[in-house]
Amino acid sequence: MSRLIRCLTVMVLLLGATQACTIPETNSVVDIPVTSPAVATPDVLPAEEPAGDGVTVSPEPFPSARVPVSAHLAERISAAVATAAAERGADVSIAVLDRATGSYLEDAATEPVETASLAKLFVAAQMYHLDALGERPLSDFDRLLLKRMLESSDDDAANTLWDDLGGSDLVVDIARRYGLAATAPPGDGLWWNTETTAADLVTFYTGLLDDRDGLGPGRIAEFVGYLRASTPEGIDGYDQRFGIPDGLPGENVVGVKQGWMCCVGDRWIHASTGVIGEDNRYIVTVASREDIRYEDDEESYPDTAITDVTEDSSAQHARDTMTGIVKSLFPTGVVDDWTQPQG
Repeated sequence: MSRLIRCLTVMVLLLGATQACTIPETNSVVDIPVTSPAVATPDVLPAEEPAGDGVTVSPEPFPSARVPVSAHLAERISAAVATAAAERGADVSIAVLDRATGSYLEDAATEPVETASLAKLFVAAQMYHLDALGERPLSDFDRLLLKRMLESSDDDAANTLWDDLGGSDLVVDIARRYGLAATAPPGDGLWWNTETTAADLVTFYTGLLDDRDGLGPGRIAEFVGYLRASTPEGIDGYDQRFGIPDGLPGENVVGVKQGWMCCVGDRWIHASTGVIGEDNRYIVTVASREDIRYEDDEESYPDTAITDVTEDSSAQHARDTMTGIVKSLFPTGVVDDWTQPQG
């Protein structure tokens, strides 16, 4: 069953519901790129220009000069969150962890946000858990679904596995086993409306890498391998290089899971999360709720339930915000010892 049919079915069943059913990426048949194109990063970004009616649209990825590149990371995080709200109409939550030192920094990291495709992390974790217990050994077809779901954000693969694993109950199981205090299953049973926080996502990645769930090194390596093979575009054609991938061009080993959907309260949801470094030393999670904005009235409402948003300018603006935030946090293009100033 497609996501659109699922959403419409739930809406019919829940006639009294007041919250609109939101759907993330809309699948279409496209070629999945094998390698990522080189990313050009300008040395100096031009200032934003007003687009009329008080709406500001950046021709280039944010960050703002208001984020002090020479400050310590804690200050850069706070400045990035404040500037995103003031200049981009975005409420941002950030959490970062250095697994080698135990240093953890965050801002607004306990604010709940819909997972969109980040719920696929929980689906995959449940698959590996059941395989480790011998209750549901992974088949070749399961691995194909995992690969497509994690690398190119295939929603149809997620639908199949979500149903096979019991739907919302798997979120409850994952939250319990990984200690995710603020992660909750979707009230409407649709995986993309699962709720979590940036802090919980750091806890999840930490638990995965530290083998809190008894998966074993082979399954963990396979899981992380799919994240490291994230494709430049989702299977629906949506650019999923925003945030961590484009914001850290100097990092050679990056494993990410991205999420996006519109609209929740007339706002875009974007999330960029992952593990960085050959030894998975760093965990970075960034989530954003951004106002929908256009330069003119030509474009239609970017409801991802019914609209192809691959060329949508409000989506581009929100992606640029995410990439600019990561650049603000790590202005040298790499994650290094954040006890020292950068820039």
